[in-house]
Amino acid sequence: MYIGLLHLHNVTRWLVLVAGVAAIAVAVAGLLRGSSWGRGARLTGLAFLVMMDVQVLLGLMLYVVSPLVRSALANAAAAMADHQLRFFLLEHLILMLGAAVLVHVGYALAKRARAPRVALARSLIFYALSFAVILVATPWWRPIFPGL
Repeated sequence: MYIGLLHLHNVTRWLVLVAGVAAIAVAVAGLLRGSSWGRGARLTGLAFLVMMDVQVLLGLMLYVVSPLVRSALANAAAAMADHQLRFFLLEHLILMLGAAVLVHVGYALAKRARAPRVALARSLIFYALSFAVILVATPWWRPIFPGL
């Protein structure tokens, strides 16, 4: 189960990144053109939000069954001294949950905005912040497609 979840979590990472780039690009394009927060902005923002939620769910499931996390929890003091164990035990989890919250806040604030430019600006700010956190919290040193 662990290996399957790990592969699925990894593939979904790329979907989250594509959805994030799309949502940010649509917000930037809308601001540059002076258009409203319309159907395209709503759908790309929603795709980013949904993909992020799926990724968080997969990540939490992975966290529960991960032998890496189990070994780190068995000796938390030693895990805090090891960069990789600390990263997966705390840093990755906290940062990615924060990134998911930023996507949700950005989408909600954009939906509630009365002015179209405000909606696009809010979505751009929060999506870009979330995307930056995702880039920082992604373990880029691991294989792009583990096991292949």
